[in-house]
Amino acid sequence: MSIWSRLIRLISDMPAAEARRVAATRLGVVRIFALCCFCAIGLRVGWLAFDISNEAQAYTPSIEQVIRGDILDRNGQVMATTVPVFELYADPNEILDPREAAIKLATVLTDMSEETIYTRLTRKTRYAELAWRLSPKKYADVLRLGVAGIHGRRKLTRAYPNAMAAAHLLGGVNKDGKGIAGIEHNQNALLASGEDLSLSIDLNIQAILREEINSQIELFEAIGGAGIVQDIKTGEIIAMVSLPDYDANHIGYIADDHRFNRAAKGLYELGSTFKVINTAMALESGVYAETDMIDVVSTLRVGRHIIGDYHPEKTNLNVSEVLIVSSNKGSARIADAMGADIQKHYLNQLGLFEKTSLEIPELGAPLLPSRWGRAEVMTISFGHGMSVTPVHLTSAIATAAGSGMLITPTLIKQTAPAEINVQVFSPHTTAKIRAMMRRVVSHPRGTANKADIKGYLVAGKTGTSEKISGNGYDSKANITSFVSVFPAHDPKYVVFTMIDEPKGQKHSYNYATAGWVAAPVAGRIIHRIAPMLGVHPVDENAPEIRQSLMLDLPELEQEGAKHASF
Repeated sequence: MSIWSRLIRLISDMPAAEARRVAATRLGVVRIFALCCFCAIGLRVGWLAFDISNEAQAYTPSIEQVIRGDILDRNGQVMATTVPVFELYADPNEILDPREAAIKLATVLTDMSEETIYTRLTRKTRYAELAWRLSPKKYADVLRLGVAGIHGRRKLTRAYPNAMAAAHLLGGVNKDGKGIAGIEHNQNALLASGEDLSLSIDLNIQAILREEINSQIELFEAIGGAGIVQDIKTGEIIAMVSLPDYDANHIGYIADDHRFNRAAKGLYELGSTFKVINTAMALESGVYAETDMIDVVSTLRVGRHIIGDYHPEKTNLNVSEVLIVSSNKGSARIADAMGADIQKHYLNQLGLFEKTSLEIPELGAPLLPSRWGRAEVMTISFGHGMSVTPVHLTSAIATAAGSGMLITPTLIKQTAPAEINVQVFSPHTTAKIRAMMRRVVSHPRGTANKADIKGYLVAGKTGTSEKISGNGYDSKANITSFVSVFPAHDPKYVVFTMIDEPKGQKHSYNYATAGWVAAPVAGRIIHRIAPMLGVHPVDENAPEIRQSLMLDLPELEQEGAKHASF
């Protein structure tokens, strides 16, 4: 007989009064027990509410807590901001069935494999990170799975809504919200104080620049490229692209080649683009005038080396024609006549001896020759023997083909005219340079005909140079570049394009030179961005425009065609 049967029988044998007393006693005990359970549950609920409240206070910014300032483009579009996310982690000791938990979690944490999750859930630790930037929606989805041992903490993190757009410029922050690269690092104190920062970048133009450079990289099967759009008057960088690039939201997981900023840190011998600077030096110093004739026919020997041209000339050229047809021999003779002192003076004034002042830490310092002899003077004149960044070159051309005043590049939106107090070239010299550069694009012998966009008066200069490899140069690996200003009669912007190691294609007759690679993409970029920048097509034959671009070189128009061997 069971204990309950015995108890029932015992009560039934009792007198009625005694039985009622025992029943009342038992009912009272049950009531007391129920009350205790209710109180215990209430206390637990209260404690949980208190604990959750404390956690919320720990990870939700208080009124006094400073939220990192936003980064905006010049038009107020958000480039970087602070958003709430959740750090998701597991306590493996609380996981009942790791395999089942991994299967469930993999349905939400789609960027992680089931096996990776399972490995983390079976670690001998009390903390196994699953995600440190989980969106509130994703976090809610995880909670709905009902997996025991999964925990989350709310925190603030940096978000870059445009992902790859201007990633090299923006940089990023660490898990503690401190800037570690790019603008985020350079302007960390300002942003950490809660102040917003407006950049000079125009996101719309940035997108066009990236799209066109990337398209040209793919077309010519290149390994990378760079592009810059800069305001000539203020020095503001309107757009800057380095490809390959990366998603700024995942800066900690980027390959080195993608992280490398080709536009601001990459050092290159930029070839014949330097001839613009060389010609400006010659005119400004008075060593040559644009009509002076240069010997480009006879052999030019320096030391054990002979300097030659891609297309040898049969007759001598004047200074202007040397630039238009891009004669290495002519540029070298011009530089030789100037000498090292004049050359170094102007290169130094243009800021080509040191890092630029751009507001990011990833900057390249120019590589200068260890000795500056006659050979170095000559080779630097056509862009060899000295390596600079694209930012260096763009700003130097902005000076040489703009107002002549030293241009300091900046990524910060300017609210007042730049304070410029260094006059490197006279307006007379810069006007001559623009006219020559315009003929590089428009003249039959010019090397940049494919950059000529009707109505926008593009003036520019191509550059093709072999990359340094070991102790010499690699003839199969070129840097192709094109630097331009527009419109030539009233210069407002500089556009630089560079394609790294392009390969000749059928449509380019197997050529992979700047005239086929870098110049055309610059033309497409200018055609798309000019209206957005308030630059509209003009009548190129208007008397005032023709007058502003006139050179005292009548033979150029009449006799130039006989030299046509492009």
